[in-house]
Amino acid sequence: LQKINQKFITNKEEFDTLQKIVLHEVNAGVAQVRNSATEALLWLKRGLKFLKGFLMEVKNGEKNIQTAL
Repeated sequence: LQKINQKFITNKEEFDTLQKIVLHEVNAGVAQVRNSATEALLWLKRGLKFLKGFLMEVKNGEKNIQTAL
């Protein structure tokens, strides 16, 4: 989230949505560069997807944490 916030701080008016940040980086050709805000968003999405899957396993009654992972 720090990388995304840093990008936002550079131009708060232009980067008022995450979509605008990503589009700017895509157009500038830096979306796939290491440590870009776009990369940070992809990792955030992956982490949230993993967490969702884990919580669904727990919700569905899985008692063993290792199995839920």
